[in-house]
Amino acid sequence: MLTCTDDQSRNRRMGLALASGKSLAQVQRDIGQVVEGVYAAEAVHVLAARLAVDMPICEQVYRILHQGLEPRTAVEALMRRALKQEGI
Repeated sequence: MLTCTDDQSRNRRMGLALASGKSLAQVQRDIGQVVEGVYAAEAVHVLAARLAVDMPICEQVYRILHQGLEPRTAVEALMRRALKQEGI
């Protein structure tokens, strides 16, 4: 809960700064500490691909962080997804 709501959270600060238009490199310099979510997003992306698991939100986060996708574009892509049954 803290990561989502506390302004001291590095992950939250990263997300807010990216949403405001700053680059990943700029935000990493500004925060000056490791932001675990950046590395976790890449690990989830690799594992999901290896296991052929569809993780659309995680994929968009990965694309924002590691491919320079604009956050607004990522949200639009998620909202345009076709409805389907989620789960096993």
